[in-house]
Amino acid sequence: MPNQIIDPRDKRQKPMKKHAKDKPLKSDFTDPLGIGECFTSLFSSWARKPEALAERLLDLSLTLQKTGNDSLDRFLSEFSRIDHGKTGDEDPLAEYIRLNAESARKYHAVFNRWFRKFIESTPDLDEAERSRAYFWAKQGIAAAAPSNYFWTNPGAVQNYLNSNGESTARGMGAWAADMNRGEPLASLSTPSAFKVGENLAVTKGSVVKRNELMELIQYAPSGETTFEVPIVLIQPWINKYYIFDLSKRNSFVDFLVREGYTVFIVSWKNPGPEMRGVTFADYMTKGALSAVTAAADISGQDHVHVAGYCIGGTAVAALMAWLNRGGEKLPVCDWTLFAALTDFSEPGDLAVFTGESGISFVESLTREKGVLDKQYLALTFRMLKSESLIWRTHVNNYLYGNPPPGSDMLFWNSDGTRLPAEMCSFYLRNFYLENRLVQRDGLTLSGRPIDLMRIRQPLYAVGALQDHISPWKGTFETLNRCTCPSRFVLAADGHITGIVNPPSPGSKKRFWAGDHPGIADPDEWLGARETRRGSWWEDWVLWLRQRSGKRTPPPAMGSETHPPLEAAPGTYVLEP
Repeated sequence: MPNQIIDPRDKRQKPMKKHAKDKPLKSDFTDPLGIGECFTSLFSSWARKPEALAERLLDLSLTLQKTGNDSLDRFLSEFSRIDHGKTGDEDPLAEYIRLNAESARKYHAVFNRWFRKFIESTPDLDEAERSRAYFWAKQGIAAAAPSNYFWTNPGAVQNYLNSNGESTARGMGAWAADMNRGEPLASLSTPSAFKVGENLAVTKGSVVKRNELMELIQYAPSGETTFEVPIVLIQPWINKYYIFDLSKRNSFVDFLVREGYTVFIVSWKNPGPEMRGVTFADYMTKGALSAVTAAADISGQDHVHVAGYCIGGTAVAALMAWLNRGGEKLPVCDWTLFAALTDFSEPGDLAVFTGESGISFVESLTREKGVLDKQYLALTFRMLKSESLIWRTHVNNYLYGNPPPGSDMLFWNSDGTRLPAEMCSFYLRNFYLENRLVQRDGLTLSGRPIDLMRIRQPLYAVGALQDHISPWKGTFETLNRCTCPSRFVLAADGHITGIVNPPSPGSKKRFWAGDHPGIADPDEWLGARETRRGSWWEDWVLWLRQRSGKRTPPPAMGSETHPPLEAAPGTYVLEP
């Protein structure tokens, strides 16, 4: 399917799907995600409208008949040309393959359009069921694309002919190598192309704190002065920290250091069975809070800027509410969320995996091992964008016999982590299923009820227009759940590319930014914003600068209580 340019102001776009929590699926471990059940509901709804169903099926039949007739006419015409030797330099076999693939694409397009419309117009179907059916139908449609199969992919056949079969041999070798590594899908990147500490995560720094859950890295300054208030980055523990320190041209950390900030970042330990009992509250206190207090101590400041990405941002939001509930002096002057949800009522396609049945299935997977394996997480997230993250790589690696792209982002995306059983269950049930974080005092963490309305420190929140993990309207909702001064930025890209968004000359990137003047509706907020070109990183550092104090000689690397332990990137990030 060709890429489409998304215009966020287009009101014809579908609204976000509601979470499926109001109708839990039965726990059936032969069909843990309720795929069969959702299609049973779909066809049962049509069965109650037999005349409408017959009309839909007749429409499909007539369209297929027309497509078949058109394809046959074209095939006979072209084959007549081939049969009379009027192909020039064209190989008759290649021409036959091209015509066959063209016909297959037309049939696939018919089924694609028909099935999407069939689901959208299903009468009396619960919207949660419709969303699930649409998602799983989309998976099947993507898998059935003719380009995914050798004989209906002219490029793959031509590569075979041109290389005397070597391309196919390379593809089979790549498939065997992936299977030997226990990877059920084609590799997103070449494993040997990058190495953490050599051409990724190379910004100079030191590990200045380590506990059983995380390492805290402090980065060396790039100049003779830095702003007084440091930045502490709380990374998601679903992947490794260096998404913010990729190759130099994409390094968020390097950008912030060059902008004059003392930067700290959390690198999480990859959990094993011994960490099965680690909780979400542990990540908040032993992770985020511990990092904040250590950074304040090292920099000699009362406050820090704290920023969290994805689930790391959710932990930051919970921490801010937790700190504002206590009587102690707050060590944070402002907080930033990158593509992070606090309201999980509209989690997009992830709702397919976070109903009662899906969560029970995940809990069954973690019961024996104590952790949720990274392969399950990788498959889940790749299915959310299966056309680009599953089938495009399948065609490139296996059918064409090409090496995977040399992308630092895709290498990071493949460098997954595990999740502790207790944290995983708590997070899925209390956040996705029951949406307790936005309920006032609906959640208690480390002895304190959590109420986002208590937060008073300024907030800078970033959403991403094409985000398939943290839908942008959900990230905007945090501003409606807090009373603190806030600013919202919408990047035009996805969950990763919208956040890893470095400035560059002639950049075609765009974003929208503005304070939150009490506008509750995200579309209304967006309608009042002008499109801006470039990277939102520059907008953020301008916002931070107003709260960062003077430029002074940089703090030492570490302190008496937090001495440097080893050079960055440390030990935890290298754990398999």
